[in-house]
Amino acid sequence: MKTLQFFYKNRRFLGFGLACTLASNFGQTFFIALFGDHIRTTFDLGHAEFGGVYSSATLISAVIILWAGRLIDRVDLRLYTAVIFIGLALSAGAMFFVETLMGLGAALVGLRLFGQGLLRHTAVVSQARYFTKTRGRAMSLVGLGFPLAEATFPVVLVMALAFVNWREAWGWMSVYIVLFHLPLVLWLLKGHGERHRDLEEKLAREGQTDTLSSRTIATDWRFQMIVPASLMGPFMMTGLFFHQLAIADAKGWSFELIAASFPAFAAATVISSLTTGSLVDRFGPGRILPFFVWPQVAALLVLASTSHPLSVPVYLALGGLTTGASTVLISASWAETFGVRHLGKIRSLTSSLAVMSTAVSPLWAGWLLDNGWAVEDMAIGAAMITASTGLLVLIPARALQKSRLP
Repeated sequence: MKTLQFFYKNRRFLGFGLACTLASNFGQTFFIALFGDHIRTTFDLGHAEFGGVYSSATLISAVIILWAGRLIDRVDLRLYTAVIFIGLALSAGAMFFVETLMGLGAALVGLRLFGQGLLRHTAVVSQARYFTKTRGRAMSLVGLGFPLAEATFPVVLVMALAFVNWREAWGWMSVYIVLFHLPLVLWLLKGHGERHRDLEEKLAREGQTDTLSSRTIATDWRFQMIVPASLMGPFMMTGLFFHQLAIADAKGWSFELIAASFPAFAAATVISSLTTGSLVDRFGPGRILPFFVWPQVAALLVLASTSHPLSVPVYLALGGLTTGASTVLISASWAETFGVRHLGKIRSLTSSLAVMSTAVSPLWAGWLLDNGWAVEDMAIGAAMITASTGLLVLIPARALQKSRLP
């Protein structure tokens, strides 16, 4: 099936996934960080104190995802999605009303859980589960919600804050989610019952049973060898982004140069996502898996080797190539390794680990910077760690090439 025909025929369900990824950005670090100065001023917090509250909220949400993420395997997708959007709206509304530090932490837990965690989880699992031969293209299209939001949300927010204060902005977001985004995704899921019945009949014919435990997944050697590589993208890039101003100072780069270079990251993410999706559909994830971390290794080596202004968009673009490929490739690998019935359970494990990594990496990078590590030394060490995970993944990639589940 040609790509455009596939997109048109499945426009509603693909639109559902894209709408979920777009809304998930209300809980992403880049978006919440735009309110950082307002929040710190309101609650009289230092940088370290706010970072501690944020990291704690992120870790708590990661623990909850272990339980909540697997429910997508058993709960009707329409109900599951509705509950998540209501939770996201309530969390955004809480940011409007919150007066205490504990209340702020609870609201951040909700934003991180329902936004970054479960909406992204829902988008990826749904596309990987209900598409087979076109799984890669489906996930690559849905993944465009992330760079699209990164390009538009900050601009819209800056415009909004010219008319309302930061609390009112969150209040209006809550109203928007309930009155527009939730009805939209439920409308896009119209006819999903028939889609799900067809899948259940297919799985029954193939003999995919409901007996795979979380322990079995976590102890599977293929899972253990792929997960480290899958975590390197969010871990390394979050640490770099969180401390980008400190890195810029050390390298002699201006804030304007950093900001002007981010479109290179977004463009590379889009190109990589779409290209990887087509390659996965054509060759299978096993043939692509050995290559996806190496652009990030190259990005870290560029960061370590030069301070030339042109190196900024180059290193960001290389990092974007790995970021764009990762979501498509890793989820497709789980689907072909374990089948689609348990995707929620599998991704609840990996999502929890990824969220934990994004909570730990700013602390890790900050500790190194505070203890006198040069940016170049940090980048070389990070490149070596990332490269080791790239070598580790060669073995399960070979196994995937030999045996593919539909």
